[in-house]
Amino acid sequence: MKILSCNAGYLLDYDGSLRDYALKPHRAMLGDDAAEERATERLVDVIAEERPDVVCLLEVDQGSARTITEGQVTRLAEMLTDRGLAYHARADAKYGDGNVLGRLPVLSHLSNGLLVRDDIDATIEAHYLETGPKRLVTEVRIGDLSIFAVHLAMSGRGRRKQLDEVAAIVAERDRVVVAGDFNAYDGLDEVEDALEATGLVLHNPGETVPKRPLDSLVSETRTLDFFLASPDIEPTRCAVIDVQVSDHRPVVMEFENGGV
Repeated sequence: MKILSCNAGYLLDYDGSLRDYALKPHRAMLGDDAAEERATERLVDVIAEERPDVVCLLEVDQGSARTITEGQVTRLAEMLTDRGLAYHARADAKYGDGNVLGRLPVLSHLSNGLLVRDDIDATIEAHYLETGPKRLVTEVRIGDLSIFAVHLAMSGRGRRKQLDEVAAIVAERDRVVVAGDFNAYDGLDEVEDALEATGLVLHNPGETVPKRPLDSLVSETRTLDFFLASPDIEPTRCAVIDVQVSDHRPVVMEFENGGV
């Protein structure tokens, strides 16, 4: 089993540097066709080379004025079909129906997505947490294995509450992998402590965001994207893919899935 997780940054092609954000603010407001094409091709190249079973995509645009597509996840699946790879595409709004942010222009189209290989018998479910602005947690069930994709709050207080909610969901599953952008600005110990009762093991792929000036004022960690897994899941590979798809690099984990 191979899981790839990537914060795609809405495929705006920001590299994470303060200079990039300062000189190209129009992308965040209006989008940029050429930039989106570059970032999309880069991500498709990564997926086509890795050929993962499940792709967890955070920060994708499903049709706002900023994107040239009618949905970035669907377009990724179509482009992968041209590479001989068949994936089922799924996207869900990241804010949820009860969140006022989800009713605002542009924001209503902001989502997290999944690509699951067509030949895998899987069910997908969207969960919405009670805490934070972005609340979506998506679950892919393959046999007795549940793969969760998360993108947690940037504020420490909100993130810790969300981790408690994730722990409650995880506790009801047999075998689990949690992947995504944990925004662990207070360090990885915060995540391990919050999920200690679940028994999940943290697997650190390495630094997933580039160093930036003044970062030390916010956080000392460069690892925001990683994996948590049940103790019986032993990765044969857990790594950062050295391609700057967005302001985050993709991460990948492989393991033998004997539970299916």
